[in-house]
Amino acid sequence: MQLTRGRITDAALRILAEYGLADVSMRRVATSLGVAPGALYWHFESKQELIASLAEAIVQPLFDDPLPDPARLSSELRAAVLAVRDGAEVVVAAVSQPGARVQLDLEARFVASVRGLLGEAASIGNAMDKVHAGARGLLHLTLGNAAVHQSAAQLAQATGSAFSDDDGSAEHAAAVAFLLEGLKRSE
Repeated sequence: MQLTRGRITDAALRILAEYGLADVSMRRVATSLGVAPGALYWHFESKQELIASLAEAIVQPLFDDPLPDPARLSSELRAAVLAVRDGAEVVVAAVSQPGARVQLDLEARFVASVRGLLGEAASIGNAMDKVHAGARGLLHLTLGNAAVHQSAAQLAQATGSAFSDDDGSAEHAAAVAFLLEGLKRSE
């Protein structure tokens, strides 16, 4: 079977699901595919680029459906990253890479959703600055909330300590609603 970016990403996703991000190495991915590690570098310049590809795969469902309102988009992003072991950490790492496609795509999706919520008011005066700031705020709020929740769950599992059954989605939704209400009032 031919080695492709997609096959490499799929292999890395399987390792991520079974062992976590710390064990997703170029060597381990290559071994799982039965190739030498150097073969991966024909498709990915670095592990960071592979992590960005993992993040793209994790968030892809957000781009498959019509554009939802910002609250739903935030909820869907949170669910997508929490559905994958270390998913929040992967997406945060990818989004933090300057110019990463996943960062640009997520920001564009959030900007379009916030612009849709605000309607005509989004194109008046300096409103686009508010739209961009609000969209990035929602993105960062959502990823941060998911990362904290996922880390707390993993810590509880690793230490055998109790973990609340509350998945944090209600608190996240309230914070998103608060931010969106502030955006609407600042028009």
